[in-house]
Amino acid sequence: MRDWRICPRCAAGLRHGPVAGEDAPRLHCPACRLVLYENPAPTVSAVVERDGRVLLTRRGIEPRLGMWDTPGGFIEAGEEPAEALRRELLEETGLTIEVDDLLGIYPDRYGDGAPTLNVFYTARVTGGGEGEPRDDVTELGWFEPGALPSELAFANGERALAEWRLWRAARSATNL
Repeated sequence: MRDWRICPRCAAGLRHGPVAGEDAPRLHCPACRLVLYENPAPTVSAVVERDGRVLLTRRGIEPRLGMWDTPGGFIEAGEEPAEALRRELLEETGLTIEVDDLLGIYPDRYGDGAPTLNVFYTARVTGGGEGEPRDDVTELGWFEPGALPSELAFANGERALAEWRLWRAARSATNL
C-alpha cells in the first residue's frame, strides 16, 4: 500500500499527509476523502516441540527464501487461530498437532511488504509420523533448544523462540 498512487474508489491521486480527525499522517484521497490504513494481516505460528526438540521449516518461497522459520501462515477470513494453525502445519509438514498454550503476539512485516500481527502458540505433534516438506517448505528440521539457528526468516519467530525458552524454563522450575 505504501506505493499506491491512485485511489481505488474514485481514481483520483492519493496523498500522504495530515487528515482531519486522525492522530497521524495517513495515505488518503483528497477527492473522495477515503483514508487508507495499513492494517496488519493476522498470522499464526507454533513452537512445536517433540522429544525435547523444536520443529523449524526451511522456506521454499520469498520472502526470505531458504531461511529457517517457525511453521505457520496467514489466517483466513473467519478462521479461528488454532484451526488455522492446524491447517497450516498439515499443509506445510503433513503433521497433525495439538495446539497448547498461547505464547505471544508479535508485530512484524512480511519481508519488506505488508505489516503482520503474528500469534504464536506452543504445540505438540499428535500424528503424521516424521512429517515431510510440503507446500512452500523445502525441508523440516528438528533442533535441540541449544542448537537453534541464530537467525530465522522473521524477527517474530526469533521473539517467539526467546519467549518459549523463558516459558520452558519457568515450566521446568515449577515441575521440580
